[in-house]
Amino acid sequence: MKLTASQLRYMMALRKLDHGDKIRCTDLAKELCVKKPSVCGMLCRLENMGLITQDPYADVRITEEGRTAMEEWGRRLDCLAGLLAGRLGLSRRAAGEMALTLLGNMEQKSLEEALREVSTEYF
Repeated sequence: MKLTASQLRYMMALRKLDHGDKIRCTDLAKELCVKKPSVCGMLCRLENMGLITQDPYADVRITEEGRTAMEEWGRRLDCLAGLLAGRLGLSRRAAGEMALTLLGNMEQKSLEEALREVSTEYF
């Protein structure tokens, strides 16, 4: 499943906030330093993709499909961020931001090719 850089950013924030229970929209907004209306708009898109569910009280739950996508993209992000941090001497945070941008904008075939070169254990 292809995700944009923004969708990846939200999914990785959800991954960080996920403790197996519901996640509050306000916590997600705080984590991403964005306003709640921005969060609501993206959560609607993620829900339409089948990655999350929302209840009327603004609580979010990650679906099984969402967990699978989070883990897959999380591995890719960690792999690429590690490479960028190591090779370019970037902080982990800066490398993570750069990796999110790259992952969200690369074609799937190019991404798989690059990751295959970086980590033999990924594939």
